[in-house]
Amino acid sequence: MNKETAEQLVRAAALDAVREFEKEQKKNKRVHVFQNAKKLMENYNRICQSVREGVSEISDMDNSIELEEFTEEDIYINSILKSKLRSIVMIAHIDKCLKLLEEEEYQKGTPEKYLAFKYFYLDEMTYENVEKVYGYGERTVRRWVTELTGILGVYLFGSDAIMLE
Repeated sequence: MNKETAEQLVRAAALDAVREFEKEQKKNKRVHVFQNAKKLMENYNRICQSVREGVSEISDMDNSIELEEFTEEDIYINSILKSKLRSIVMIAHIDKCLKLLEEEEYQKGTPEKYLAFKYFYLDEMTYENVEKVYGYGERTVRRWVTELTGILGVYLFGSDAIMLE
């Protein structure tokens, strides 16, 4: 084999490796978006509870006068307030996206898919209990929840959720 042929083989192998790497990166990003949407929905009720019941202001603390004197503590309290604000914004965003998802499923004539999704994530019912409500198989309920979680990921993360091939 001559030098030129060897270089062409090396270039071709490198191009194939880069294409494969890019393909894997796109797949990983899609999976990441789905997992983030799933994780948000699995923890939605906890986030809401945290916002409702968590300490949100210095005045909510019993020893607020003492805490105000410490710069480090003020920074910590400020981070709690920022976290609560981010949670409030995320809850509002999720609520809007859930409304869009619900409207989409009703327009498609498949409100039972959205209701199964809602029962599973928001009402924290098991797949088996959702199955009993509809009389569909557990696999069908799982498929619906997975499908709508993917759609919700697009609503939540917008164009970042869509990979152009």
